[in-house]
Amino acid sequence: MGRGLKAVAIVLALAAGAACAQASPFAAFPDVTISYYDVHGGDRAAIRAAMRKARPTDPNDGQRVDALTRVVLRWSWPIENGACRLPDAAVRFAATVTLPRLADPAIVAPRVRADWAAYLAQLVAHERTHLRHGYEGRDEILAVIKAATCDTANAAAQAALRRIQERDRMFDRATEHSKADAAF
Repeated sequence: MGRGLKAVAIVLALAAGAACAQASPFAAFPDVTISYYDVHGGDRAAIRAAMRKARPTDPNDGQRVDALTRVVLRWSWPIENGACRLPDAAVRFAATVTLPRLADPAIVAPRVRADWAAYLAQLVAHERTHLRHGYEGRDEILAVIKAATCDTANAAAQAALRRIQERDRMFDRATEHSKADAAF
């Protein structure tokens, strides 16, 4: 199967609600949960209206968005005999991606389904960027922890996390939460 056809197959599987681990466009990232909100309607206007009612709110800016990624980064290090061991620190990554899903794909005209698949592909690409920011942020957090002292490690990790979150906010501002990338 060609690369383009494989991407379309993945998006169509997502659009239909199938969640196969090997077909997931988020498979490159561990511990990612895909959550869906169902969108009812048979035409573009009805689908968009349903999305406006059901879509999640981005906690960073309070905007209602068509898709949302929430990344959780947690760090820890062992303490032995009252001393912290920063060289043995670890950063754990987990995320939830919330996407719209056509609830009634059989009642949607083929052309609208094709437009939906293209739109969903753009949303997925946008959310993958958020995942990448968070996943790559693990290394940034780990580096600042290891360069810190026991007294400053947590504050350094918090500062790194704020920088990662700011990159996500800047990305959303630049893409208008993916509206600049695609519109349905």
